[in-house]
Amino acid sequence: MALNDEPPFGPVVNGTMVVVFWEYRPSHAAAYLFLALFALATLGHLIYFAWLRAWTFIPFILGGVCQVFGYLERARAHDEPDKLDPWLLQNMMLLVAPPLLAATVYMSYGRVSAALLTGVSARAGRDKRGRGCCARCCYACWCRCSPTRAYVLVDVVAIFTQLIGTVLPASGTAEAQRLSKIVVLVGLFAQLAALAVFSIACGRLHARLRRDPSASRAMLADPRVHWLRHFSALEIAAAMLIVRSVMRGAEYLGGTDGVVASHEAFIFVFDALPMLATMIVFLLLHPSRLLREVACLERRIKPAEEFTELRAARRGRDVRVGNVRIGTASPEMLNSGVASQCDKFVYAPSVPNRFMS
Repeated sequence: MALNDEPPFGPVVNGTMVVVFWEYRPSHAAAYLFLALFALATLGHLIYFAWLRAWTFIPFILGGVCQVFGYLERARAHDEPDKLDPWLLQNMMLLVAPPLLAATVYMSYGRVSAALLTGVSARAGRDKRGRGCCARCCYACWCRCSPTRAYVLVDVVAIFTQLIGTVLPASGTAEAQRLSKIVVLVGLFAQLAALAVFSIACGRLHARLRRDPSASRAMLADPRVHWLRHFSALEIAAAMLIVRSVMRGAEYLGGTDGVVASHEAFIFVFDALPMLATMIVFLLLHPSRLLREVACLERRIKPAEEFTELRAARRGRDVRVGNVRIGTASPEMLNSGVASQCDKFVYAPSVPNRFMS
């Protein structure tokens, strides 16, 4: 037990508290409750990982493990609130876990968007043009360049800054605590910026595909399947991560005696619950299940040229496949000679008489 039974808690040297670890005694029951919930969610993702070979979910699973051990250390801190190890380890684990979850969210966006736009066939997987990043990626409705690498790079910076920031206060000096606050806030603001840009990009692509399903091969081939729910899952996960980052930013800006740091409820309501919701959302709508469904669909749908014809018929305009110009035409258009400039036609009597210039 602690030497003093009333908060604040921290190491006492020569009658003076060097560092304040806790402004309250951490809840034993709440810590074990979230430990159990995160352990179950992580176990579910481990099963999906083995079943679907979801390699991009390795950081996600590590994030779940960090959450489990973070709340284990909070439970331990209930009995040892003035010890350094429980406070330091829980702080480190709970700060590092969300960026690990975010890394998988970013990579899942790249895989989901690529699967819906270009497919998951071996040819699409070898297409180097679908990789990389450009300055306009984050603002375009969609483009072939993926900003995933930039998001993950920012996420790595966030992980290292928050790791460094959690270790610095252990020295007990005022300068180390001030520097720790600055380093952690830099990481949090970088993560917030990346999440904001990611949310805009994901939302715009989601809106585009909702307006024009013919842009997606899978959605065009089987419109009965709710493919776009996976974008909703990504947006919910990004929103939960933003809520958590804002709360942590407010905690560090307010200091150890601030409102957020002085009330444990903020940690459970605005950190534990959003991160748990993120893990549950991806259990319900796992991106690798979408990839598997798209791959199965690709084995059944028409070849690429016939798919292009189908897309042209849906959009009501002509396109090029190599040196062949494919157009849509009704019987009236063929009889009048309006469509004679095309080499091949898709009979589509219901499509509007529109042609590309």
